[in-house]
Amino acid sequence: MIETADFIKDQIRVNQDKLNNMDVVGTAVVINIDMSLENWKDLLKPQLYNHFKILGNCINRQDFGDVSFSVNDISKSLGYVKTESEAAAYFVAHKVVKQGVEIGQHINHKNRKINTITFGAPVELNGVRGNMAVIVKITGKNRYKAHRILTPDGKMFNF
Repeated sequence: MIETADFIKDQIRVNQDKLNNMDVVGTAVVINIDMSLENWKDLLKPQLYNHFKILGNCINRQDFGDVSFSVNDISKSLGYVKTESEAAAYFVAHKVVKQGVEIGQHINHKNRKINTITFGAPVELNGVRGNMAVIVKITGKNRYKAHRILTPDGKMFNF
């Protein structure tokens, strides 16, 4: 049975030793995303949409099935992004889903009649290693929901 914490950052911390002992599943070099700009989301969206369009807006995870990374899923998830590092982490989220390990799950997540599963893995952004988790909504079509990234010692990730 997986020990599941309520919040995604806590799920990373609970599984920190496991994630720290894994190989990096994805790397990205990302230019700084200036979140001080009022329209930072509008500037980032086309890059994200193109990135996931190249991937077919869908990732297949062996023994789990397809996970959609649709324009709508990405757009909704931007509301959860709080740091430049989290924004940059979009570019490796598909690798975490495909190659990460299950680190959490919720039945009736936040009493919203949604089941979720969380996949986690180490990634590298601009040469800095971090532990990342991606939440997937389990529906008729599994959908990307949100992600977080922390340092290997469980602190806020910055590159």
